Amino acid sequence: MLDDTAFTSASSEITALKTRTEALKKKLEDMYRELTTALDTPAGKKVEITAGEVLLEPIEELMTVVQHVSETLVEIIGTGYYKDIFIEYESLNESIKF
Repeated sequence: MLDDTAFTSASSEITALKTRTEALKKKLEDMYRELTTALDTPAGKKVEITAGEVLLEPIEELMTVVQHVSETLVEIIGTGYYKDIFIEYESLNESIKF
């Protein structure tokens, strides 16, 4: 059964995930900035480009998904949105039984 307590708990956990993801992104950005500074050569520039495409973009996309889930949870907490869906489903299910 879905309830606001579960949604509130999920919202809290998704907020913590968002914080950890942001910290990971920052750490990777700093690490690769230091690496490319140390390798001030064309190869170092290639490492910087590859790092952005391979590691940082997926983390940014993950952050977008986490943000969307977080906003959705905040929006539905206290509204009974999903509860109403299950009530309507049960009503429909009962009405089609022979």
